[in-house]
Amino acid sequence: MNVRKQLHVVIPESWKHSTAVRRILFFLIVLGIYLPLMGDVLPKTFDLNVNTVSNVTLTAPVTVEDTEATEEARAKAATEVQPVYARNDTITANQMKLITYVYKKVEELQANTTLKPEQRLQELKDNIPFALSPDILQTLLTMPTPAVEAANKETVNVVSTIMEKGVDEHVSPETIQQLVNQQIVLIDLDSKSRKVVRAIAIAGVTPNLTIDAEATRSLREAAGKSVKPIMIYKGEVLVEKGQYVSDEVHRKLNAAGLLKKNASVLPYFGFLVIVILMVGFLAIYLAQNHRMVYKNNMMLLMLAFIIFLEMVVLKMISLGQNMGFSSIGYLAPVALGAMLTAILIDTRLAVITSLIFSIISGIVFNNESLLPFDFRYSLFALISCLVAVYSLGKATKRSRIFQSGFIVSLANLFGISAIFLLLYTTGKWQELLYQYAFGAISGIMAAVLTVGFLPFFEASFGILSPLRLIEIGNPNQPLLRRLLMETPGTYHHSMMVANLAEAACEAIGANGLLARVGAYYHDVGKMKRPQFFVENQINRENPHDSIAPGLSKRIIIAHTYDGSRMLEEYNIPKPIRDIAEQHHGTTLLKYFYHKACKLSDTPIPESDYRYPGPKPQTRESAIINICDSAEAAIRALSRPTMERVEQIVRRIVAERLEDGQFNECDITMKELEIVTQTICETLQGFFHNRIEYPDEKQMAVKQA
Repeated sequence: MNVRKQLHVVIPESWKHSTAVRRILFFLIVLGIYLPLMGDVLPKTFDLNVNTVSNVTLTAPVTVEDTEATEEARAKAATEVQPVYARNDTITANQMKLITYVYKKVEELQANTTLKPEQRLQELKDNIPFALSPDILQTLLTMPTPAVEAANKETVNVVSTIMEKGVDEHVSPETIQQLVNQQIVLIDLDSKSRKVVRAIAIAGVTPNLTIDAEATRSLREAAGKSVKPIMIYKGEVLVEKGQYVSDEVHRKLNAAGLLKKNASVLPYFGFLVIVILMVGFLAIYLAQNHRMVYKNNMMLLMLAFIIFLEMVVLKMISLGQNMGFSSIGYLAPVALGAMLTAILIDTRLAVITSLIFSIISGIVFNNESLLPFDFRYSLFALISCLVAVYSLGKATKRSRIFQSGFIVSLANLFGISAIFLLLYTTGKWQELLYQYAFGAISGIMAAVLTVGFLPFFEASFGILSPLRLIEIGNPNQPLLRRLLMETPGTYHHSMMVANLAEAACEAIGANGLLARVGAYYHDVGKMKRPQFFVENQINRENPHDSIAPGLSKRIIIAHTYDGSRMLEEYNIPKPIRDIAEQHHGTTLLKYFYHKACKLSDTPIPESDYRYPGPKPQTRESAIINICDSAEAAIRALSRPTMERVEQIVRRIVAERLEDGQFNECDITMKELEIVTQTICETLQGFFHNRIEYPDEKQMAVKQA
C-alpha cells in the first residue's frame, strides 16, 4: 500500500467544517500547551530547615521586602521614642490648696485652747494630708501666727515654682529634695520656719506631668514610618552551599519564597490564564484574517500538530539542562515550527505562532532562573523564528529551506551576542563560545527537521506545500510526460489553461501555484481515449460523427473520473484529483444533448447529458472551470479579437453562474469580475495581432 495513503488522516467531510470540532481543537491546543509546561511555571523551592547545612547556593530571584525584619526595625524605632508628657495644672492647684489647708489647720489648733498639747499634736497628725515627722508637727504648733502665715506663703511659692516647671512620675525623692533646697536658699526666714517650709514643700511636691497618649502614639508611628523597608535584592546571595542555615537565613529564604512550604497553586492558574489568552488571540486572529484556515478543521488540526511537535522538540532539548549544559536552550531548533507554518499554511500566521513559540521557549528553558520565565531564551526564539519566516519567502525549492537555516544560524549569533552584552556582568566569555556553537547548530537543525517533517505533514493532512507542488508540476513527472507524448494537443491545452488559471488566482489572492499544477493534470483522463477529443484530432476524422450521442456523452464524461483514478494510481495528492473531478462541475454537454434531442422522438432530460460533478468546491477549481472552457472556445476562433474574446469569457462566466456551478465554493461576484478581466488580459497576450508576412513569390511579383 502506498505510504501517503497510509499516513493520510481521514476525517469525515462533515467534521472538517464543524463548529463543535473547531472548539474542541482549540481546547486541545490549550491542554497541549498547558499540561506539558505546567510543571515548569512553578517557582523553584527548596527543602531547607533551620540548623541544617545548605546543599545549594541560593540567590534572591526577585527584589522583595523582608517584612519581618522591617517590622522589627520599625518596632524598635517606635520604642526608642520617649513618652510625651503634658503638665496638669489641676494637680498643682490641688497641691497648693493642701499646703494652705495644713497651715490653716495649724492656726485653728493654736486658737483652740481647750485641747491639751498632746491632743493638738494628734489632731494635726490625723487631719493633714502629708506625712510629717512629729518634730515638724510640734514645731508648727509652737510657731507664732505671723510665722505660720509667712511659712505658708513661702511653702506655696517653693512648691508652685517647682511644679510649674513640671515634675514627671519618674522623679526621685532625692531630686525633689535638691529642688526644694535650691528654692529654700532664696527665702528670708528663721531656721525653724525654714525647716518647716522645707519639710512641707518636699511632701507637697508631686508629679504633675502625665503621658499624652495621642501625641506619644503619633510620634512613635512617625518614627516607625521613617524606617525604610529592609529589602532583599535580586541576585543577593542568601545562602551558600555548605553554609549553616540560621534563623535569620531561614527567614530570608522564606521571605524570598524559596522554601517548599511557600509552594502555591496560584502559578498554575496564572499560567492557565496566559495559555487561554494566547490560544484565544490565535483563534481571533484566524477568524479575522485567515477564514480559510479557521473554517477548515483539517488545517487547524495540522496547526495543532505543528505546535505540539515544537513543544516536544523543545522539551527534549531541555533535558540537557539536567546534564549541566546551562545554555542548552540556544541549541533548540525553535525555528522549526515557524518554518513549517510558513510553508504549509501562511507567512503571516507563522509570525503569530512565532510569538507563541517564543513564550513557550522562555518557560521551557528557565532552569537557571528561579522565575517561571527566562527572557533570554524567549528573545532568542523570537529572533530565530522571525528571521526564519521572512528568509523563507515563497520557498519553492528545498535548497531554499537550507539557505534559510544558514541565515537563521547567523541571526542567532547576533541575538546571542546582544543577550550576552545585556547580561555581561553575569556572563563569562568562555560560555559565549559554547552559546555561539549552539546557536549555529540551532538554525541548521531547524532546516533539516523542516525538510524531514514536510513529507509527513503533506501526506498526513493532504497539504500541498509549494515545494510539493513544484515537484508535482515538474514536466519530467511520468504522468505529464505521458500526457505530452500520447496527447500533445491536450498537453498544450493544459499548459494554456494553467497560465490563465494561475494569473486569475493570483489576482484574487487564491493559490496560483495550486491552480497551475491542477490545470496541468486536469485532463489526464483524456489519455484513455485521446482520439475522441478535438484538440488531439489534427488531420483526423472526428469519431463522434459516426457514433450515437449517448456513447459520445459517456466517453466525454468519463475523462473526469478516469483522470481521478489515474492521478490516484500515480500518487498525485487529493487536491489535484479534486480539481480533475470538479473542473467541469455538473455542466451540460450542449452539443451532444442537442444532437440527441434531434435524433430522439421523445424529450430527453438535461440531467442525462450533464457531468456527474461534484461542482467546484474551491476558488481554484472554479477558476479552472472557467479557464478550461474559455481556452477551448477561443482556440476555435479563426480570427480572435479582444471584443470577441471578452464576449466569450463573460458569456461563459454568466452561464456558469446561471447554472449554479459556483454555489458550493466561496468565490464572490467581485472576484469573478477580477477573474474575467485577468483572463481577458492574459488571452490578449496569447492572441495579439501579428503582422502577416508575404511569401517569396508574392514579394517577387510585387518587385516586378
